[in-house]
Amino acid sequence: MDASDELQGTFASDRLRRREHWWQRIGVLVLCAIVVAALAGQLGDAATVGRAGAVYVFLLAVFRVSGRRTLAQVTTFDLILVLILGDATQDALIGERATFATAIVAIATLVLVDIALARAKRRWPAVDVLVDGLPLPLVVHGELRRAAMASEGVTRDDVLTAARESQGLGRLQEVRFAVLEQNGRISVVPQESGSGSAPRSGS
Repeated sequence: MDASDELQGTFASDRLRRREHWWQRIGVLVLCAIVVAALAGQLGDAATVGRAGAVYVFLLAVFRVSGRRTLAQVTTFDLILVLILGDATQDALIGERATFATAIVAIATLVLVDIALARAKRRWPAVDVLVDGLPLPLVVHGELRRAAMASEGVTRDDVLTAARESQGLGRLQEVRFAVLEQNGRISVVPQESGSGSAPRSGS
């Protein structure tokens, strides 16, 4: 193999990857131990576990209803909203007993719920669809799918911005496909007469 064809850079070895996986498993066990200790009344407040889980599910539902583009486009208003949400959920998470132990229990619970949800999404595709939805075509052979765009709050300018940023395209006619991905970003595939490169994430 030619040296120019080799992948350059510093990458994790199999040994390092196994070590990281081992530490991750230990971390999960520690988090589980914290939550179990809280439920047994030995650390913080047992009710914190239920409150943290409920807040996580509620916020997940709120952002799911608000649409995928909400998290992909962060405006000044969005930053203000995040600050307000953080302050509003603090009391719901910690309650009246704002101690260090209670905060640790809340954090451990939130991280465990997030890990459990990620694993559930990998194991059961239906959970992934329920939480993140499916990729949604917005442009097919240069034609806008206006109903799909309206349902997700995507405008023509959003598509053109993604086309310019990811593929250097200036006209809608140069776009073969534009897809709203699960993470809220728009990926663009140019027409065959243009660049033949694989789609990259856009705006």
